[in-house]
Amino acid sequence: MNISIPFTIVNPYQYTKLSLVLACAFGVSLQPVFAQDLVTPATDDNNAGSPPTMLEPVKIIANPENPQSSMGSAYVLSAEELNKFKHTNINQVLRGVPGVYVREEDGLGMFPRIGVRASSAGRSDRISVLEDGIPAAMSPYSNPSAYYFPNVGRISSIEILKGPEVLMHGPHTTSGAVNVISTPIPDKLTGAVNVEVGAFRTRKIHAHYGGTFDAAAFGQFGFLLETYQGKSNGFHDIDRSKHTAGYDINEYIGKARWKSAPGARFAQQLDVKLHYDDERLDVSYLGLTDADFREDQNRRYGLSELERMNRGRRSASIRHQFGFNENHSLDTAVYWTETYRYYNRLNQINGINLGGISDIINNNGANADLLRGILHGTRNTTHANGVRYGNNDQRFTVKGVQIQSHNRFKTGPLEHQLLSGVRYSEETPENAVKGLSNAFYQQVNGSLVHQRTDSAVPTEGKLNALSFWIGDKISLGNLMLFPVLRHERIDSKANIADNATQAQIDSRMSNSLNNTRVGLGVNYAINQQWTVLTGVHQGFAPPGNGVGKGTKGETSTNYEAGVRFRNNRFSADAIGFYTDFKNTLRQCLFANPCTNPVSGGAPIVDGSTQQTGSKEVYGVEFSGTGDLYRGNSIIVPVRFSYTYTDGKYKGGSDLPTGVRAGDVIEYTPKHVASFQLGVEGSTGHGDWNTFAVLSYIDGSYTTSSARRPGVDNTYLKTQGLFVVDLVASYPLSRWADMYFRADNIFNEQKITHRGADGARGNAPRWLSAGLKLKF
Repeated sequence: MNISIPFTIVNPYQYTKLSLVLACAFGVSLQPVFAQDLVTPATDDNNAGSPPTMLEPVKIIANPENPQSSMGSAYVLSAEELNKFKHTNINQVLRGVPGVYVREEDGLGMFPRIGVRASSAGRSDRISVLEDGIPAAMSPYSNPSAYYFPNVGRISSIEILKGPEVLMHGPHTTSGAVNVISTPIPDKLTGAVNVEVGAFRTRKIHAHYGGTFDAAAFGQFGFLLETYQGKSNGFHDIDRSKHTAGYDINEYIGKARWKSAPGARFAQQLDVKLHYDDERLDVSYLGLTDADFREDQNRRYGLSELERMNRGRRSASIRHQFGFNENHSLDTAVYWTETYRYYNRLNQINGINLGGISDIINNNGANADLLRGILHGTRNTTHANGVRYGNNDQRFTVKGVQIQSHNRFKTGPLEHQLLSGVRYSEETPENAVKGLSNAFYQQVNGSLVHQRTDSAVPTEGKLNALSFWIGDKISLGNLMLFPVLRHERIDSKANIADNATQAQIDSRMSNSLNNTRVGLGVNYAINQQWTVLTGVHQGFAPPGNGVGKGTKGETSTNYEAGVRFRNNRFSADAIGFYTDFKNTLRQCLFANPCTNPVSGGAPIVDGSTQQTGSKEVYGVEFSGTGDLYRGNSIIVPVRFSYTYTDGKYKGGSDLPTGVRAGDVIEYTPKHVASFQLGVEGSTGHGDWNTFAVLSYIDGSYTTSSARRPGVDNTYLKTQGLFVVDLVASYPLSRWADMYFRADNIFNEQKITHRGADGARGNAPRWLSAGLKLKF
C-alpha cells in the first residue's frame, strides 16, 4: 500500500479569500451547516462560562426523535439498526427507507442505482452522496454517474434527507441527500473484529481499534485504525470459464483527533482522516435473453469472462472546528480524493453494440439465431470486429475546501439559527489514462482469440465550482420557519490535455453557468405528539463536464407536506410530495444508454448529455416504528415503510426520437414496501435478537416509450420482487456475539434491471454466519 498526499490540496490564497468573503458577508463566525447542535454548553459549575464541548460535525439530520428538528422528510438508519443485519449490500439496507428506490444491477450491491422520488433512472447521479458530511462521489460536479459508493460494510450509520434542507448540502438538490457516517473514534480504548463467511465462498473481515486519551492541559488525543476486507466468487456461473463473478475489496482507514482541554478559552477540535481503497470487481454489462433468464437466472455468457473493473480511492481530509462560545462557532474542512475505475468491458458483439443484442434475440429479429449461438458459444463470430472490448480507464481527482457556520441569536421574540457555508471544488476528470482503446477478439469454438488492441490518446477535463448557501431557522413558540438560498457557479472545460489530438482540440467544449435556488420549510408542533410540516424548494443538478456552451443543468420545483407523530412507544410519518422537473438530463453511458436522434440508430453511449424533456412526479411516503410488546425481558419491535409514486413526462425532449409528452417515467416502481418484525431479549452475557424483513418492489418500465400505442412492452419492463430476509444474533459472552443470516430465504429471483443489454436480477438465497469479538 502506497499512500501519497499532495501538499497543495488547495491554493492557500483561495482558502484565505473564501474565509474573508464569508466573514465579511455574514459578519459572523462560521460553523457547520448541520441540523443538530454541534456545541454543548458547559454544565460543570466550576467551569461556568467555559467554551462548549465540540462534537463530530458529520450529521446532516438532527435528532430524529425530535419532530421539529428537521424541516423536511428525514430518515436515519442508526448504528444499532445496521448492526442488526450486518449487510454488505447497500440495496438491502435502503429497501426499507421511504421515498428511496434501489435497483439491482449486479445483485451484489457493488454498483448501486439509488433514486429518490423518481429523480433519475441512472447511477445514483441525481442524489448528493456524502461521507461524514463531505462529498463522496467520484466526481460530484463533472461526472456524478461514475460508479462509487462508500462500502456499507464499514459504515456506522446512514442519513437520508429530502425537502428544503437539501439545499444546505448539494450539489444535487433535485431530490435528496444520502450521508454515510464512518466508524467514529471511541471515547475509550476499544476494538472489534467481525468475521463472516457465507455462500459462494464469501468472506469478510471488518476490524477497528482506537481510543481517546486525556493529556491534561494539552487536551485530548484520539485515534482509530480500521480495515475492511471482503471477497466473494459471486453467484453467477460463467459459461466455459474458471473465472469468478465476484469481488475482492481491501480498505484501510486511519483517523486522528486533537481536542482542546475543557478549561481552554476556545473549544477546538482537529480531525485528520486518511482512506485507501482497492477493489477488483468481476462485473459485466451483458445480461441474458429472457428465455435464458427463465432457464437459469445465475448464468453468464462465456464471451463476457474477461470483463473486470479495478476500482479504488485514495483520500485525505483535515477538519477544524472552532467554538467561540455556545452560540458561535466555525467549521473548516479541506479534502482531496483520487478515485480510479479501470474497466475492461464488453461493448460490441459481431458488429452490434451492447444495447440491442438481447432485443434482437427476444423479438426474433435479423440474425437472431446467429447471435444466440454466439452468446451460447456454439457459433463463431463472423464480423471483422468479432467481440470488442473497451478499455474504459478513468481517473477523477477532486480538491475542495468547505467552510460552514452556525450562529444563534434573538431578535425580539424570534430565535434564530443562522446556517451558512461555502464550498470551492476543483475536479479533474481523465479518460484513457492507460493509453488503450478497444481490444478485438474472435470467438472460435467457444473461446476468445485475441486479434489486436488499439491505442488511445488520454484526455483531460477541468471543472471549478463555487457554491454558497445560507438559511435561517426561525423559531416562534411552536412554529419554525426555514428560508434557505443556495448558489452555484460552475466552469467546465473538456479535452484540455497537452497531448490532445487535433480532433480532440476541435471538439473542445467549455461551459459556464450560475444557478440560484431558494426554498422555504415550515414546521409547526400542534402538541408534544403531533407535528405538521410543509416545504417547497427549487432543485438543481449540474450538467457535468464535456457539455456545450449554454447547457444549464437540470432544475425542479419540489413540494412536500405531511404530519409526524411521536410518543414513548410509537412514531409515524406521512408525507406527500410533488416534483415538477424542468429540463431533465440524462448522461449517455453503456449502463444508461440514450436514444439515437437517427431513427433506428444504435443507442448513444459516448458519455454525452441529452435533454430528455420535463416530467412531474407525485406520491406519498409512510413510515413508522414502535414496540408491539415490551415486557421485563422481551421486546417485540416493528418497523414499516411504504412509498407510492406516479408521474409522467409533460414535455418532449430535444430529439425527434426521444421522450414525448405523456410518456411513462422509466425505472420508477409505483409501490415499494418493507415490514420488519423482531424479538429482542437479554441474557447474563448481553442482548440477543431475531428479525424478519419482508420487502416488496413493484415492477417498472425500462423505457419512456413503453406505453405508447402500438409498442410491444413485453421486454420493456422489470418484474415485481418480494424478498424475505432473516437474521438472528446471540451473545456467547460479554466479548463475543455470533449471528446467522438468511437473505432471500425463499430464493425469489426476478428481472430487476435490463441494462446495458439483457435481463439481470437479484441474488439467490444467501446464507451467512459470523462472529463479532469486542475488546
